[in-house]
Amino acid sequence: MTRRARLRHVTTELLGSNLTELLFDGASLRVIGCSVERPHLFVTFDHWRRERASFPDYSPSNTALNHGYGHIYIQTAQNDWFLNQDTIRLRGFLTELCQGKDSCSVGFSMGGYGALLFANALRLRRVLLLSPQYSIMQSKAPYESGYQQEAALLDPTLDHLEPLDDGPRLQGIIAYDPRQAPQDRLHAEHIRTLHPDLKPVALPFGGHTALKHMEGTGVTHEIMRAFIEDDLSVGALRGVHGLIGRNSSRYKQRLKTYLDQRRARTGSAP
Repeated sequence: MTRRARLRHVTTELLGSNLTELLFDGASLRVIGCSVERPHLFVTFDHWRRERASFPDYSPSNTALNHGYGHIYIQTAQNDWFLNQDTIRLRGFLTELCQGKDSCSVGFSMGGYGALLFANALRLRRVLLLSPQYSIMQSKAPYESGYQQEAALLDPTLDHLEPLDDGPRLQGIIAYDPRQAPQDRLHAEHIRTLHPDLKPVALPFGGHTALKHMEGTGVTHEIMRAFIEDDLSVGALRGVHGLIGRNSSRYKQRLKTYLDQRRARTGSAP
């Protein structure tokens, strides 16, 4: 039995026609996936959860599987930005798992940070990052005040994003709301110093994450599908954002609040 096969020993179950495997089982981090023997992987990440009860449930990405990708989902037991006792061991595992593969990833907020944290190990080539953090440590990102309680519990020596080791530079989109979450623009700017080929997309009044106003519309799923098909453009994302915004009460309320605050600052009439 190969070392890679031994790493998958914990449990397997048959889910439909896809073999779902618990590939990495740490106390703080887990990796679950389907069809990981394929040469291309679609990688998704856990995100910050207000009511977190250890690891979340897993559902395979049928869109990715139907497009010939394997799928892995990287989970954490805490809202810890994947910075814990398992971080270094997971990086080694992913380096072996992804040897000879090409991967793409979607990450929301903390999940976007995770994609960047493990980008080299995953051999990432394309990403869709939605309001990711460059860091939540005050020493690196003093403009980020929203996660100070979590940051105080983390090991800052593990908080280290890097450019890709070799080969093509990381491609993709980094989207953020510059109005409701201005710190997300600063995170994006810092991330682009490491990955300058990422295309920034400002989506005003989308919230955090930048597609928050699209929840429940089904459009987010179509965006993920377009990304997997490598057919998601900056223009298309902006267009969908505006179209949904015109019919979103959440978007309209954010826009109204912003305009009211601006009028109050400038003293201009409505």
